[in-house]
Amino acid sequence: MALYSITMRWLVVVYSLIFMSTSGSAQKWHEPSDTLNKQRANFLTIGQSCLWLGSQAGLYMAWYSQYDQEPFHFFNDWPGWMQMDKVGHVAATYQEGWILYKMNRWAGMTEKRARNQALIMSYGFQTTFEVMDGFSSGWGFSWYDQAANTVGSGLFWAQQKAWGEQRIITKFSFWQSGLTNAPWFEGSRARTLYGKSVFEQWLKDYNGQTYWLSANVWSLVGKPDRFPKWLNIAVGYSVDNMLGAESNSWDVITVAGQSIEELPYTSPLIRQRQYLLSLDIDLSHVDLPPYLTWVKPVFGLVKFPFPALEINSHNGLRGHAIYF
Repeated sequence: MALYSITMRWLVVVYSLIFMSTSGSAQKWHEPSDTLNKQRANFLTIGQSCLWLGSQAGLYMAWYSQYDQEPFHFFNDWPGWMQMDKVGHVAATYQEGWILYKMNRWAGMTEKRARNQALIMSYGFQTTFEVMDGFSSGWGFSWYDQAANTVGSGLFWAQQKAWGEQRIITKFSFWQSGLTNAPWFEGSRARTLYGKSVFEQWLKDYNGQTYWLSANVWSLVGKPDRFPKWLNIAVGYSVDNMLGAESNSWDVITVAGQSIEELPYTSPLIRQRQYLLSLDIDLSHVDLPPYLTWVKPVFGLVKFPFPALEINSHNGLRGHAIYF
């Protein structure tokens, strides 16, 4: 999931840079073109191609080249990570399609072409990684990953086709879980899995990540007058105390006298699923001063902190004064 997060981040950066322009020309550089703009289209073609090829090469060198390869095969990874990775696939593919669509419209593509090309690019991009997994001895092609990619792409494309806009979007939030600071074997295990720095944990620690579906109330109820256009309701999914793909059991190294041995260990921490209900803000319906326009695409990906209700698979219902 780390690679998908990095890819989305760079897409947001590129899109934000487009919207940071405050040119005083008749048509500002960040505004979508009414007709196909060849200069912008060429810029996007080169940029998207470099992103695609560069990420494939970078991932292969940094990851796949370190593991044995074998003939293409399939792998059932549904039981792993309490399906947080699958939710991440949905969110990543959706966001990629949505951001690429907006870039295509900025270049002056027609609505249909921009929508369809964004679908093909985002879905094809994710499928490439699944195929690479299929040749890795440590994994394999996952139909569940591919199904999650399909859901994410479909969520973007179907809304754009039916409504001409996105009324339900995926978002992401992160707060350090604290597991890396836990005592005894749990802290060591968490640091091995999720890293020591905040940046590593932001990419790897599912316990600190929450994925959201954020729905714009105004657009879903018919866009009535005198109703706040910016108000969203968000439902989220996260996990806690997860220290392994399928269980919280692993081998630990113990020293007894002159001998070193690995013994099985099961953590007393209970793995938990967390379902959340919160509010959110849709900045696409908020007028911002020109110097803050770049904030819109950023918070089209990241959820605003708000109070939240949580239903926990172990502790039941609880509230958060602020949740991020």
